[in-house]
Amino acid sequence: MLRIRNILRYAVAIALNIFVMVVFHSYVNLVLLAGLLLFPLYSIYGVHKVKSHLSVTLQAPTEDMHKGEEFLVRIVLENPTWFPLVNVTAYVKVGNSFYGVQGEHELNMPLRAHGKTETVYPVVMEESGHFMLQVSSIQCVDLLGIYAVMVPVGQRAECIVLPEGEAREQEAGNLYQKGVSEAMESKEKGYDFSEVSGIREYVPGDKLQNIHWKLSSKKDDLMVKERVSVSAMQLHVVVELVGDEIAQAESVLELSDSVTKAFVRQNLPFTVHYYSVTRAAMQQMYIGNEIERKQWLEMLLYDTCYKGECRARELFQKEYPSAGAFLYVGPDGMDTEDKIIGEQGIAAALI
Repeated sequence: MLRIRNILRYAVAIALNIFVMVVFHSYVNLVLLAGLLLFPLYSIYGVHKVKSHLSVTLQAPTEDMHKGEEFLVRIVLENPTWFPLVNVTAYVKVGNSFYGVQGEHELNMPLRAHGKTETVYPVVMEESGHFMLQVSSIQCVDLLGIYAVMVPVGQRAECIVLPEGEAREQEAGNLYQKGVSEAMESKEKGYDFSEVSGIREYVPGDKLQNIHWKLSSKKDDLMVKERVSVSAMQLHVVVELVGDEIAQAESVLELSDSVTKAFVRQNLPFTVHYYSVTRAAMQQMYIGNEIERKQWLEMLLYDTCYKGECRARELFQKEYPSAGAFLYVGPDGMDTEDKIIGEQGIAAALI
């Protein structure tokens, strides 16, 4: 409709110029008429020239951001031609793939000739997840506003937005020690978890570094310090990415962040498990330091939360029937006192 109005306005301008030229016999209006008739050809040629050379670049932070923290996203249009455009519309999609939400809007801007046009978006994410900004296409309108072409783009920028959980070092540390103790007792009945190592006789194949030389000198036989392996002294953490509401899933992420961060700060290794919607299977990752923990969070947020029934807990117990006690982060309802209460009915409970 706007293009039709622009065509009518331009036709009226040509008609008025012809009228003035005929009435006043003006050569100036004759030259102007020639310009008015040729200018649409120039305008249409220019928009096609821009279409074939236009490039789009999207820029987002390369490092992970945190929920509630402002960051900048840039859309840069580069026009290497000498044809400017006054009306360029970028069709932008903004969303959070972790929650499966997405919105669309149009961004109008002029396009300068032989240069770059940059638009800066300040973004503040209210939820954790995988932020995505995509420009699907750009509409270029000629200078007269009577002709438009679509430029397919398909460029996108993305950024991981991490949760920010509360500090829970003491509570998480107590749950860890109790959980590992119960897991060890279920595997080795009667084993005293408070003992870091035991003493036994030497068996061919034992490492020399484990020989207790002082005790061996008092006896005729070599005595060996029996150590509990680190892999046996780790806790399994099962994260339930269920969220009938976004606030519920956010609580799961924040509590998971709090607990796992507390474990890492106290040098307590653990293996985390969660159900992946994209892979339709349980995923696991051993975590012993902060770098590995952030890698796990990134992997988690690249996935998608699910609604309805809880899946991770049941699948974990099927795959690891002899795992013993484990820490479950999900909807509360477990009949146990060994748990950390979060928000929105979410808890980290020792099962």
